[in-house]
Amino acid sequence: MLPIDTLKQKLENREKLYSTMLCHIGFTGLPALYKANGLDFLVMDLEHGSFYPENIGDFTQMCHQVELPVIARVQDCEYHCISKPLDMGADGVLIPRTETMEQVETAINSMRFYPYGKKGVGGRHLLRKGEDIYDFNKNRLLFLQIESTQGVDLLDEILTKYGDQVAGLIIGPCDMAVSMGCGLDTNADPMIANIEKTIAVCKKHGKSLGMFMDDDTVAERWHKRGMNIYWIGTELTMLAAEVARNKARVEEF
Repeated sequence: MLPIDTLKQKLENREKLYSTMLCHIGFTGLPALYKANGLDFLVMDLEHGSFYPENIGDFTQMCHQVELPVIARVQDCEYHCISKPLDMGADGVLIPRTETMEQVETAINSMRFYPYGKKGVGGRHLLRKGEDIYDFNKNRLLFLQIESTQGVDLLDEILTKYGDQVAGLIIGPCDMAVSMGCGLDTNADPMIANIEKTIAVCKKHGKSLGMFMDDDTVAERWHKRGMNIYWIGTELTMLAAEVARNKARVEEF
C-alpha cells in the first residue's frame, strides 16, 4: 500500500494520526528522522514560516523517498497559492481561515483536474511514478483549517456539499481565539464551545479532526473529547523543549 493510501485510510477511519509542523528548517535529512520516529504526515508552513512554493521541491522529494506524506499549509485560498505547492510535490494542502463556501470551491478548482476542478498541468514534481491525472485527483488531500465562528457555523453545510473532497479538518486555536475577542486565551469558554461544536459536526459527517496543539498534554485532552489528528508543535518548539529538558536534568546532577 502506498503511503498516501495508508494516510487516506486512517483519515477515513478516524484513526489516530500524529503530525508536526515544519516552519523554518529545510534540512532534507529531517523527513527520514520524522518517519523513523512515527510521524504519519508532516505539515510544511507556507503561511507563517520561511518556506514558499518555489523552494520546497527538494524537501518534498525527500519526503517521498522515505514515504512520509507532506501537506503544505498555503498562504491564502487563491489559485497560485494552492496549485504551485502541488506542482512542487506536496501531497495535499491545508487552507487557512476557511469560512466561506467560495473558499472551498476555489480550493477544489485550484487543486483538482477536470471534471472536479480547473487546475493547470505543469510542475516538475506534479505526478508520482506511474500516476496519471485521474490518480492525482484521488491522491492529493484537501484539509480545511477552521479559525473563526463563521467557519464553525458553516462547517455542516461545507461537509454536506463537499465532504467527498475534504480529507480532514484542523482547528486553528490562536486565530479563532483572537477573532472571538478572547485574545490568545484558547481555553476561554466561547472557544471551548466552538471547538465542541466542530467536534460534533465532524462526528456527524465521519470526518477526521485535529487542532494545532502545544504538546502531548493538550493532545491527550482533546483525544478524550473526540479529536484524532494530533498536530503537535513545530521543529523549533520541539528542539527548545528538548534543550530545556536536558538543562533541567543537568541541574539535578
